[in-house]
Amino acid sequence: MDGTDCPVLEGSKNTNSGVGCYSEGRAMSYQILILLAMLTLGLAISQRRDQVPCRTVNKEALCHGLSLLQVPSVLSLDIQALYLSGNRLQSILVSPLSFYTALRHLDLSDNEISFLQPGVFQALPYLEHLNLAHNRLAAGMALNSGGLGRLPLVVSLDLSGNSLHGSLVERLLGEAPRLRTLSLAENSLTRLARHTFWGMPAMEQLDLHSNVLMDIEDGAFEALPQLTHLNLSRNSLTCISDFSLQQLQVLDLSCNSIETFQTAPESQAQFQLAWLDLRENKLLHFPDLAMFPRLIYLNVSNNLIQLPTGLPQDSEDLHAPSEGWSASLLSNPSRNASIHPLSQLLNLDLSYNEIELVPAGFLEHLTSLRFLNLSRNCLRSFEARRAGSLPCLVLLDLSHNVLEALELGTKVLGSLKTLLLQDNTLRELPPYTFAGLASLQRLNLQGNQVSPCGGQAEPGPPGCVDFSGIPTLHFLNMAGNSMETLRAGSFLHTPLTELDLSANPGLDVATGALVGLEASLEVLELQGNGLVVLRVDLPCFRRLKRLNLAENRLSHLPAWTRAVSLEVLDLRNNSFSLLPGNAMGGLETSLRRLYLQGNPLSCCGNGWLAAQLHQGRVDVDATQDLICRFGSQEEVSLSLVRPEDCEKGGLKNVNLIIILSFTLVSAIVLTTLATCCFLRRQKLSQQYKA
Repeated sequence: MDGTDCPVLEGSKNTNSGVGCYSEGRAMSYQILILLAMLTLGLAISQRRDQVPCRTVNKEALCHGLSLLQVPSVLSLDIQALYLSGNRLQSILVSPLSFYTALRHLDLSDNEISFLQPGVFQALPYLEHLNLAHNRLAAGMALNSGGLGRLPLVVSLDLSGNSLHGSLVERLLGEAPRLRTLSLAENSLTRLARHTFWGMPAMEQLDLHSNVLMDIEDGAFEALPQLTHLNLSRNSLTCISDFSLQQLQVLDLSCNSIETFQTAPESQAQFQLAWLDLRENKLLHFPDLAMFPRLIYLNVSNNLIQLPTGLPQDSEDLHAPSEGWSASLLSNPSRNASIHPLSQLLNLDLSYNEIELVPAGFLEHLTSLRFLNLSRNCLRSFEARRAGSLPCLVLLDLSHNVLEALELGTKVLGSLKTLLLQDNTLRELPPYTFAGLASLQRLNLQGNQVSPCGGQAEPGPPGCVDFSGIPTLHFLNMAGNSMETLRAGSFLHTPLTELDLSANPGLDVATGALVGLEASLEVLELQGNGLVVLRVDLPCFRRLKRLNLAENRLSHLPAWTRAVSLEVLDLRNNSFSLLPGNAMGGLETSLRRLYLQGNPLSCCGNGWLAAQLHQGRVDVDATQDLICRFGSQEEVSLSLVRPEDCEKGGLKNVNLIIILSFTLVSAIVLTTLATCCFLRRQKLSQQYKA
């Protein structure tokens, strides 16, 4: 009995124990599921937080300008370019950057980076282009002695704008055997040490502009045998001596304080320099460039240069800085022209110097020169008289000097197309000064005292210049030349397209002065001449597109009765009261802009003008200020005048005339009747007395 009870009790006991284990197992499963769900949710939230709105296009991740604080870790692992410029990054760590092992291009510019974890870029085995410009690398370099480390495949590196000084650069730069382009611009470098660029034998382009460089140690560029482009502009260099970079092709030394530029005394050196910029320095003399036969571009503007006036007396001083290239050039005129210094030069800029005279022979051997700028110097004369001089010159700028004489021989400057002579003191020139320039297209004489001769039938005054018969000339500016008379036929057989005769107060434009230009002229400037009558048959100039008659005293225009090409008409500050439709009708199809301010316009009788304002077919400039008058009444805006306003004014005038006429007739009738009555009464009185 006891045994029977025990099994039962045990059985009951066992059954209850199984149910309890099952319940506890289910509770634990739920807890695990909840925990997994929470972990999944947390991971999702974490990933969601780590996600950034970068765009990926063709394996390029575009993450610039997103205010990121760290490198994103959720980008596609196969991206080859990562653009992170314009964010708020402060540190670059191996993780997560090392996730993207396929990176070739990494842009970290314009951030706040001051810390680079050692080896961070070695984790990117295919990196070729690295941009760290405009960060704060100088602030953290004291704490980071590892620098950039070895960059085995990097070909371009930008470290500009990081306030780096010499010792920091030396610590930052490591071995980069394939580096071709390096920028250290806009930093705080004051000196380049000899070993600064060791480990970069393949470098071709080095940019050091906008530093404070005052000293370059001898041999600083010896480790760069492939260097072809060197930018040292905007530094504090005072001289260049023993220049020996034979492989260099482009050298920018502008905006320094350089007083002398001298090459190394190696006579057998084969320099490759083709582009040299020395503008905005303190050069007192033209540099000695005899060792640069390949030079094609030379800019020495904004210096203190005075050209030599003759050869040195002592042959030992032939290459003295005061004479330089000019002396060495003139010393052996029998040499073949192909080996002369600067015989391949195409562009020479000597503007903004103190040149008073260009010595004979100075330009003689520049047989390839195409552009010569001598503006803003102290030149009093310029001559090119030898046949064949400057045969390839296309542009010659002699503007803003004090030129009084200009002597151009025959068969000189055969390729010259543009000659700029504005703002000089040219007065009396040989009459055929410009006739011998076979290719001349543009001539600017503004601000001189030159007067055209006119046609052959009416010879001009002594010292005048003949502008007729120049078949290539298209642009001529003679504004501000104090011309008194423009004679008939002044430009005959010269197919000008643009002619500026403005700012010649009192100019008398003779009938036929512009004859011969009817088929070519497109722009005519006659502003500020005080013209009262315009003796030019303007409607005959069928290609004229722009006509400036402002600042004169004109009150009438010729009638454009047929369609022409005129697009812009400037009549400001004249004496026009009416622009009748029968005179302006031919302009309606072409005219686009009309300037009329400063004229005493009548409100009535300008129906054509009012129609243009209301219909908008012609843009009348500053219509808000365009005013007119109703007789002697106050001024009103022309745009507010309606046709009925003028009709009412006309009806009032007619009524006034009728009233005045009726009054006059009535007065005459009454006077006649009174006279008759008086005479009749006088006659009757005489008869009565008799």
